[in-house]
Amino acid sequence: MKRSEKLIISLAADLKNEVDRIESKTATTKNNYGDYLGLFSRITNSPDTARILARALILAGANNAGVRSALAIHGGGPCSIT
Repeated sequence: MKRSEKLIISLAADLKNEVDRIESKTATTKNNYGDYLGLFSRITNSPDTARILARALILAGANNAGVRSALAIHGGGPCSIT
């Protein structure tokens, strides 16, 4: 396993509680993209860092469509995770 993959897995574990909190509450935006956009905005302005964060969020159980929508709005471009 590559070092970058290990880091994303570790980041996903760190984000798990926040993802669970977001996913368990009533969505105020489609697929919770607003909550994920807020998270991106608080953590980074870098498109590269946003893409890494998106991969970790999805791995932690975040709504895939919501994270991808937030990433696109934030300016991180497409996320390469399936």
